[in-house]
Amino acid sequence: MSAAAVLTDVHVDYGSIHAVGPLSLEVEAGSSVAIIGPNGSGKSTLLKVIAGVIDPTSGSCETFGATPAIVLQSTDVDPSLPLTVRDVVAMARYPRLGLFRRPGADDRTTVEAAMDRLEISDLAGRQIHQLSGGQRQRAFVAQGLAQDSPTLLLDEPLTGLDVRSRSIITSVIDDEHAKGRTVITTTHNFEDAGRCEQVLLLATRFVAFGPPDEVFTEDNLRTAFGGRFVRVGDALILDDPHHDHGH
Repeated sequence: MSAAAVLTDVHVDYGSIHAVGPLSLEVEAGSSVAIIGPNGSGKSTLLKVIAGVIDPTSGSCETFGATPAIVLQSTDVDPSLPLTVRDVVAMARYPRLGLFRRPGADDRTTVEAAMDRLEISDLAGRQIHQLSGGQRQRAFVAQGLAQDSPTLLLDEPLTGLDVRSRSIITSVIDDEHAKGRTVITTTHNFEDAGRCEQVLLLATRFVAFGPPDEVFTEDNLRTAFGGRFVRVGDALILDDPHHDHGH
């Protein structure tokens, strides 16, 4: 199998704060990968390194000329910015167009198809700041699809969403993987992580990488989460309000 991304001895520091590393990893093209770990474990930072948004302090990340599409966590949008949903999704096409080319028929078709798949076509003319959190997140996922990259990176795409938006985005993620796109997501949810082919368990440093059943062992979880796990019968209970508790 070819690789979608190869990380070699990656370290990321923000001044005196150590964010990630050491980390060496190869992600196979066409695979689905979940990155999970405690708060502050470097999940979002690692995703940004793979996307090329930030450079590692040391080490390297190679994506072989294919710029990944990244969907960051949905945040509040400045209401003074006059951006419609269609504008936001169409931004995905700008890197292909350069400074002076106008969007062509293929670009418009790609944008419309992405909105249709996320079921926001009826919202295309609405201002992005007028949408609910779930609708806004679907617009940003549509933007990620419209970039048409072989690798799709999503930072906690399902956190805090309404049932409908969660279902739509989950279905789209599954479809993209089935079509052969590499999909890498960060998550706090063990069940969501367990649906992926591979799981990276992170605690600023590498803890484990492989199929969910091999990664989610008691030893690995205690290494990553420390004393916040309590055994109750056959179950491990995570005492952390930001994660789903059962495993």
